[in-house]
Amino acid sequence: MQSQILDHGEGPAHSQQPVRFRVLGPLTLHADDGRTVPVLGTKQRAVLGLLLLNANEVVATSELMHALWPGRKPATARKMVQNAVSALRTVLAHDAGLSTEAVLLTHAPGYLLRVDPDLIDLHRSRRLAEQGRNELAAGSPPAAAELLREALGLWSGPVLADLVDLGVSSPGFAAVTDERQYLIEDRIEAELHCGRHYQILGELRLLAEKNPLNERLCGQLMLALYRSGKQTEALDAYGRQQALVADRFGGEPAQELYDLSRAILRHDPALDLPVPPAAGLPGTPAPATPLVTDLPAPLRAPDARTAPAMPSPAHGATPVTDGPHLMAGPGAPQYGAGERKRLSAVLVRVDAHSPAAEDDDAEALDSEFRQVSDVVTEEAERYGGTVAGRIGSTLLMLFGLIRTRADDALRAAQAGQAVLDRLLRLRSPGGMAFLPRQVWVAVSTGDALVRFTESGSGIAPLVVGALLDRCLRQLESTDPGRIKVCDATRRAITLLTGRATDGVDEAPWAAGTAQKPPAVSDMHAPLVERDPGLDVLTALFNQAIRTGRPHQITVLGEPGMGKSRFADEIGELVRAQYADAHLLSVRIPAFGQTRSLTAFGELVARCAGLLPTDPPADADSKLTAALHHWTGAYAGVRSRFLGHLRVLVGQPHTHDVRTEEALAACRRILEETAAERPVVLVLDDLHHADDSLLDFVDGLAGSLARVPLLVVATAGPELLSRGLDWGRGRYRPASTLSLEPLGEAAGARLLQALCEERGTLPGITPAALAELTGGNPLFITEYAAARAAPANGRTGAEARRDAGHPPVPERVRAVVAEHIDALPGGAKAVLQDASVIGTTVWSGAVAAVGRRDPLDAERRLAYLERRHLLVRADRSAVPGSVEYAFRSEWVRQVVLQSLLQPAKEQVRHRAGAWRAALVPERQ
Repeated sequence: MQSQILDHGEGPAHSQQPVRFRVLGPLTLHADDGRTVPVLGTKQRAVLGLLLLNANEVVATSELMHALWPGRKPATARKMVQNAVSALRTVLAHDAGLSTEAVLLTHAPGYLLRVDPDLIDLHRSRRLAEQGRNELAAGSPPAAAELLREALGLWSGPVLADLVDLGVSSPGFAAVTDERQYLIEDRIEAELHCGRHYQILGELRLLAEKNPLNERLCGQLMLALYRSGKQTEALDAYGRQQALVADRFGGEPAQELYDLSRAILRHDPALDLPVPPAAGLPGTPAPATPLVTDLPAPLRAPDARTAPAMPSPAHGATPVTDGPHLMAGPGAPQYGAGERKRLSAVLVRVDAHSPAAEDDDAEALDSEFRQVSDVVTEEAERYGGTVAGRIGSTLLMLFGLIRTRADDALRAAQAGQAVLDRLLRLRSPGGMAFLPRQVWVAVSTGDALVRFTESGSGIAPLVVGALLDRCLRQLESTDPGRIKVCDATRRAITLLTGRATDGVDEAPWAAGTAQKPPAVSDMHAPLVERDPGLDVLTALFNQAIRTGRPHQITVLGEPGMGKSRFADEIGELVRAQYADAHLLSVRIPAFGQTRSLTAFGELVARCAGLLPTDPPADADSKLTAALHHWTGAYAGVRSRFLGHLRVLVGQPHTHDVRTEEALAACRRILEETAAERPVVLVLDDLHHADDSLLDFVDGLAGSLARVPLLVVATAGPELLSRGLDWGRGRYRPASTLSLEPLGEAAGARLLQALCEERGTLPGITPAALAELTGGNPLFITEYAAARAAPANGRTGAEARRDAGHPPVPERVRAVVAEHIDALPGGAKAVLQDASVIGTTVWSGAVAAVGRRDPLDAERRLAYLERRHLLVRADRSAVPGSVEYAFRSEWVRQVVLQSLLQPAKEQVRHRAGAWRAALVPERQ
């Protein structure tokens, strides 16, 4: 989708026009006489639906194709879209009599439906919703409630419900669905402002029960209960929410929701209605003025039209900006203190041949440049980065800006390479004269200061430091048509891939590069203190073989706990002890838009015996033969499945394929394979999976027939925050196993084994090793590598300097930074304060330095202990405070290094005042 092409005014006259297009429910088209006009064919209906959702905006042909064929597209896909557009033009102009009201235009790189937005129920609903929100902001809650009810009345079901049932998929569907939820919540807010808490209480109970993780609805229910004289029930609602969040995610509800519970507990007057309902009768409307100055943050939502397009920091994206923000003036954004972050920057510069450039036509040049901008934006999103700015024909992508990831450097290099490849292959569609003549790409990695706006209003963060200057200088020295990476980026990628290279042509970030190699390429870390877990898996597999019933087990562990190493050991165990068993091992890619198809394509290929080196014809023959073996004489089933499986393994196909059907075919293959001989399916890094893959795997063992199958999924604890009842009894044959940090003795054994392999001495006591690494196997492995570092280039003086207090290895720093950035905001802030206080911290000190409620500080610290970042002491040296210590000194150092000096000084000052208050005054 591109720039706005047509902007109709929105005046009173629009409300008199009948709605001609309905997308808020099944797709419906009405003629001027009110009759329903049939639109035949899934492709025609899908194209019309997507164009209506994006009325007066260009929708790229590629987007239409992706919606129709989410998997591998048929060779004639573009032609089929063109045919659908041609048929739609006939329907609009002749059948519906809309030759002037709705015009379907060809506009590179796709199509544009020029139409009065008020003829579409979606846009009319948005207009009414905006008017309602404006009325609420202006102090007219009754008018706001009426407008919001009218907006909701235009909905007759899920957006384009009939197309969704047919397998049509688009990210825009979910965004519009969210708008409906925002509308409901905004209408509830308006009703609360009107004092109608009695009337909406029953509805709120049902909504909160249906959406148990929606904290805004929970807060609205709590407020309605409190105002209805049900304080105990209001606090019970918070208690249920608190238990749910702790059970699902190991965390706490939002701070604002906690504040609301405290206000209810102390009968805060701010929660009461300034004027009680007339005569004290339940439900009597309140005056048409705001009855509370504001509702707590979780009870508010952003404008529904913009909210879906503005991901929160947790989603790893920020708004795209076309240049730096002006820092002066009363309207300038106010930035917070910020923090140090390791970023990878990618600069892309294009020199293109264009008549607009020669004529110095800035407007035309900007329009033509959008094709290049789209390529950069798509690849940035694909690899988890952010398009952070544009100056002229140079664009900037940043990786690690919102959320740090250990593989940011690899993501940046692969995104830069993908952009370079695509831009050099660009061709001029529809006669467009703008073509890249030269392309330069540079990638740099380094530390920078990142400041976010205090209001969190969606303004892009401010990045300060020499990183961007270095990247710019690097870009200037890059040869045309090449990508150049800095030494820091190259080192970071080498740590990830285990491949070192001096030449760009041998780039270790090339497609197909392993995304998660061993921690130290020349060290084979033994598996220590994991035998009980392997015994559990062995027992479960034996049970599956004996009973013929599948079982599923999820192996959870924090970063560095050895989940992938554990998965490798499972494979070794199966090969050694079960000669007749079939081992299927699949690693889920960390990024990419087709992770589901990639993972299950690998699974199908392994079942069918396909090799990466097989020519397409041989691969297709193997797949056909395997399918014949699996389905026997059922030719109809074989014919239907073949097209789906070709999608998964990347073979050419001509069928219209739905991802759901392809995964159903994959389930059938897995079932047939397990029917022949026992199968162990290992899915490594399942937390990287997208929702479709998780839906497939979740409860897989409970949906198959009676076959000897053990499904082993390794994942980080963030898997539990995906909104699934993972491992909690949704299916009976499911278990969960947690990998805990190594004990002091086990950590020492691991280090001894690694040092013996390298011919070095541990050089540290078991207790000191546990204090430094916290029993994290990755940290211990990296420590062993650091002990051998003099042979890899360190001088003797450097080795002696690091002997007492070795610096944090780069790999450890990257893993810890990713772990910390994934924490909830409140927990991260507590951990940062704790790192300044010292190795040992107390809940009272954390509460004092952060101006926190003591109970809140205790909850945050307990959560950090569950995430293996802190350890609670059996007894506290400070009466009335719970004592904790950092599990790993390296973790504390990484957190401390991210903070700026003024922030550290403030914490030290407040911590000193807290300590002073503990000491009785001397006489």
